[in-house]
Amino acid sequence: MRLDQNHDAADPPVAQRPAFLAVFPSIMLPMFLAVVDQTIVATAMPAIAAYTGKAERASWIVVSYLIASTIAAPIYGQLGDAFGRRRLMFVALAVFIAASLLCAASPTIELLTFARVLQGLGGGGLMTLSQALVGEAIPPRERARYQGYLAAVAVCANTFGPIAGGYLTEHFGWQSIFLINVPIGIVAGLLTRGLPNRVPEKPNWRSDPAGLLFFTVFVATTLLALEQAQQVDLRTLPELGGLLAIGIIALVLLVRQESRMPSPLIPLALLRRPASGAAMHWPRVMARHSSP
Repeated sequence: MRLDQNHDAADPPVAQRPAFLAVFPSIMLPMFLAVVDQTIVATAMPAIAAYTGKAERASWIVVSYLIASTIAAPIYGQLGDAFGRRRLMFVALAVFIAASLLCAASPTIELLTFARVLQGLGGGGLMTLSQALVGEAIPPRERARYQGYLAAVAVCANTFGPIAGGYLTEHFGWQSIFLINVPIGIVAGLLTRGLPNRVPEKPNWRSDPAGLLFFTVFVATTLLALEQAQQVDLRTLPELGGLLAIGIIALVLLVRQESRMPSPLIPLALLRRPASGAAMHWPRVMARHSSP
């Protein structure tokens, strides 16, 4: 069902229910897939380590997905603005499903890590585009409510992931935690077809390879440094310091690059807008009012 942006506020709730059922599942499922794959692997790690025989490298499976999804998020956001978010959602779903099949078929930890990178490249798009599609499919007065629904889905997915991962691993093997993504992803793709696809006639977009490089280096080194910091050791301090230094240098270069690009990968000008500033300070305001 297609939503009308000029829907009258006086319409009865019954008229809006079919719209909710038509729009929310198609936005919710991709978000659920992307978030649950960050936690569903946790309880399967011992089984994966035993299968591959590389327990010391098991953390790569989690870190690689986080790095790839974080890097992919702004890329999908920029490409979605230029070529249509629904179209990019199909691309992200295809990458995610194909990578899930590759994860299940991986015989070694190295190949599994590579497959998780590909899966993260799809998962980052699912998270970004799900939230962006709210702005296209939902009238402005309803968007805050749907963003709240998506936040609830993310919380439920984080909680559900380890439980589902443990059950699937115990009864069907660790490969099943990746294979379960295939039918859910196909259903999400079928539901996404009903969403609107707004594509500008003349996309005002230019590639930003330098910004992507600096952003990739910053994200990768920062997450790797945080992973190293969990196991503090005098022997790893030089490596940890080097990663942090590279991350800081990449961040400085990223800010410099994005501030002078006509079509930046990360538009820093958005942070100067009052709405963005209010959103950034909102958690602090809520904490202040909720404190006794």
